[in-house]
Amino acid sequence: MQIKNKKNLIIVCLLSFFLFFSNLNAEEFDITAKEIVIDKENKIIVGKGSVQAKDSEGKFIYADKITYEKSREFLIAEGNVRIVDNEGNVLKTDKATYDKINEIIIAYNDTELNLSEGYKLNTKNIFFNVTKKTLTSDNNSIFTDIDGNIIETNMFQYDIGNNLFSSIGKIKILDINKNKY
Repeated sequence: MQIKNKKNLIIVCLLSFFLFFSNLNAEEFDITAKEIVIDKENKIIVGKGSVQAKDSEGKFIYADKITYEKSREFLIAEGNVRIVDNEGNVLKTDKATYDKINEIIIAYNDTELNLSEGYKLNTKNIFFNVTKKTLTSDNNSIFTDIDGNIIETNMFQYDIGNNLFSSIGKIKILDINKNKY
């Protein structure tokens, strides 16, 4: 009789464990704001005023306004946008989108990116593939390395994982000794 009760207890504990963790992963973003409006019919959440959204991987998105479309797992951040990942990289812009399904972040207009390795990037319309850890832009960009060397280019791709910067086309390099290449 005791063995049967122990088996039942173990089964109940395991089921409770799985139910608990399935609920934790049900939401893609944890959103806090001064004002939140929820449209249940269209599955849209709008946060206004000091908005903070945190995804399941630990990325924080700060903005004046965030619109999240749950059905598409698509987030739009507007006004003083700052995205911080769990590696310490910080992206600042006026507008960004985050396609959670495809793990793509797009920053629009003037964008500043400070990488945890000490590199700084100023550009427009940057495309960040979160899965591949690559940044790309087809706009004029200024990349400053940790030694103070400046690279200006009209397009680039940066592989964060391999710390590899590449560009085709017009490239101008100004080193710390003011030499131009």
